[in-house]
Amino acid sequence: MVTKSKDVCAVNLIPVYIDGELEDDARVLFEQHIEVCGDCRAELTAHRLFICELDAAMAQSLDVAMPHDFSRVVAARAESDMSGVRSFAEHRKALSICAILAFVALALLGTPARTSILTVGRTLAGKFFGAASFLWTAFYDAAASVTVISRVVSRKVFFESGNFGLLIVLLALAVLVLSRLISNYHRTGAIE
Repeated sequence: MVTKSKDVCAVNLIPVYIDGELEDDARVLFEQHIEVCGDCRAELTAHRLFICELDAAMAQSLDVAMPHDFSRVVAARAESDMSGVRSFAEHRKALSICAILAFVALALLGTPARTSILTVGRTLAGKFFGAASFLWTAFYDAAASVTVISRVVSRKVFFESGNFGLLIVLLALAVLVLSRLISNYHRTGAIE
């Protein structure tokens, strides 16, 4: 609760007073303060004028006539204004400018800021490589699990059932795929 006249002036009570949200004793104290303080009285008058102007502006109907093809015209202008931004050269130029600005900003920051930025960079790189290592381990473990399961299933299907025809077809298919992979490897090695 406000008890001194200078406290009333220090606290922004004008919007609360105008909204009628002040308690009775605070309202009486504020009204007494307004009678002696010219600055607060001027602020109260300006605030009331602003609210009157705002009410008058909100009461007016602002109907703006729009052309029937307004959205098409805006879309066409936006497309024509953005046509240069979509090219590869524009992207490359923007990326090089950003890299130069980042390098200059890093150089201007000074040694302590550079050290902290590099520490954050190292931490982020460590997190990235940790996540990549986790994903690689998960992939490797999944592949090893599939291999073990396929061995057990193939032993059950081929050797215990005596069905060697399917085994020979699969072996021929594996040799064919392996020969294609080897030839593609040698072909790409000769090109490079």
